[in-house]
Amino acid sequence: MFDFNNSANAIQQNQTMLNSYFQNLQNQFTPGYKAESVQFNDIMGQTMGGGGAKTQQSGIIFSQGQLFQTQNPTNLAMDGQGFFMVSDGFQTHYTRDGRFAFNNGTLTNPEGKKVMGYKLDAQGNISSDPQAIELSLDPNTKLYGGKYTGFHFDETGKMYGEQTITDPTTGQSVTESVPLYQVSVASFANASGLKKTGTTTFAQSENSGNAVVGVAGQGALGRVAAGSLELANVDFAQQAAAIGMAKQNYEANFAAFKAMDKLTQSAIGLVR
Repeated sequence: MFDFNNSANAIQQNQTMLNSYFQNLQNQFTPGYKAESVQFNDIMGQTMGGGGAKTQQSGIIFSQGQLFQTQNPTNLAMDGQGFFMVSDGFQTHYTRDGRFAFNNGTLTNPEGKKVMGYKLDAQGNISSDPQAIELSLDPNTKLYGGKYTGFHFDETGKMYGEQTITDPTTGQSVTESVPLYQVSVASFANASGLKKTGTTTFAQSENSGNAVVGVAGQGALGRVAAGSLELANVDFAQQAAAIGMAKQNYEANFAAFKAMDKLTQSAIGLVR
């Protein structure tokens, strides 16, 4: 016997999966994007209008994306486990998208959220809780923070101000690196349980567990690749094949639904 509810559910499920696959392909060139996976599982022993009930399971695939060198000093990538922390002023978000830039002296992500880090003392030791990373450029002197000719990050996420000192006697110049900040990095017991807050940003949930905050290279946390970006982990061939299969299932279920609906309407007309 044809089950309208089951057929309608199957159509909706295939539509949901198609939307997920299309979103993945749409963001295959978005740095730090992580592919989304949607699955439907039967709930044993339950029925819904005569058909087996299904539960939707959505998850993010956090496999490592390829690293691409940009030579932009504010572009950062995680090589290994960990997430950069960015704040909108109310909530902390977690991301693998390291397209950072200084805006009005504050390091931000493409959405304007502030990149969080620890302030460092002269010896490079952490001297604060996570806070916004700030380094302003004086338009007149072209110096950062009033005294640095440039800056750079290392693989632990430490940011150094570059200060050039010239010997007045010999005229020789030496560039010193002064530690300023260290990017804060977070990890989760179950990263796949994070909930999306944007295209490449996430928030912790009950399924992910609380964030464990540290720095790159600490414990199981990976390293920071400065002047690089992590590319999306979307497999084009895999997604295209999945779209083809989901589309076939969608069309088959929709055709069966329409045919049975037409037969039902005809039967109702004969009864009348």
